[in-house]
Amino acid sequence: MTVLMAPGGTLDMALRAFERGADSVFVGPKGWSRRPASDELTDAEIGELIRQAKLQGKDVRIAINVMPAPSEVDAFLAKIEPYAEWGAGGVMVCDPGLIPLVRKRFPQLEIHVSVTAGVFNTEDIGFYDELGADYVVLPYRWGVAEAEEIRRASPMKLEAFMFQTSHRGRICPGRCYSSSYFHVKHFRDEDAKDHFVGSASRGGSCYRICRVEWSLRSGDYQHPQAPTLKSSPELLLWELPEYVAMGVERFKIPGRERSPELVADIVGFYRRALDHVLAGNPNMCGFASEWEDLKARWTGERTGRDDDRVVRAELAA
Repeated sequence: MTVLMAPGGTLDMALRAFERGADSVFVGPKGWSRRPASDELTDAEIGELIRQAKLQGKDVRIAINVMPAPSEVDAFLAKIEPYAEWGAGGVMVCDPGLIPLVRKRFPQLEIHVSVTAGVFNTEDIGFYDELGADYVVLPYRWGVAEAEEIRRASPMKLEAFMFQTSHRGRICPGRCYSSSYFHVKHFRDEDAKDHFVGSASRGGSCYRICRVEWSLRSGDYQHPQAPTLKSSPELLLWELPEYVAMGVERFKIPGRERSPELVADIVGFYRRALDHVLAGNPNMCGFASEWEDLKARWTGERTGRDDDRVVRAELAA
């Protein structure tokens, strides 16, 4: 089965995604999913979403992709327990040491290797397969050729982002700690979870300082071109027929930090585009104009969000 999976940064966003044709949504529990609290859900909201998804024959996945300290491992597993009991379909994890623990304690859940695990090659994917993961999320810097290589080399199910980077940057998702060096504050909640604001890997959110304009100097010499630490992804379109042909199981729309209106429109667009391809029509030209409009809206919202993050980082420093 080919699944279209959408983001749920809020309960409203998740429900709109279902209405516009998503088969599945992914959400993050507050403090456990590398996003600001405004883009994460409470347990009560997650429980309600799972209930409504079941009524529609749809599915919810939980992004719990942080790297807990040793003292937080028990809290991490306890956090997953109600989601498994309520009927979540799976969890997205980035810490390899936790995958065998989740596999043993929650055998009914499918385990996704989060893009924030920083997968680099097929050997990495074999490693996660041996640990007990079910899905590997293709890094959005990869393309069709890399996906085909994985499909040939591993039985892991594939989850493809619906966006890609046209120019490869220097930052790998999940392997960047520059925001943590810039500024971190933390507080401990009633469940003994430390919330590290400014450190996504510890349950906070990145300040996006890679998106500011940097200069490159060596002694008195300044390089004439500013380096691109992280380029802005673009929504994917033309590769969609090839991904479908190779049997990619899940197509993931990112954007928990986007507006519900934009996410709903993107979900509706990809529902139609994916159904078009699944019906045996590989020509995507009819979607190009709408695709360009959505890309412009996507970039505009991203730029505004990142600029705000940088300002907040400067104020916090």
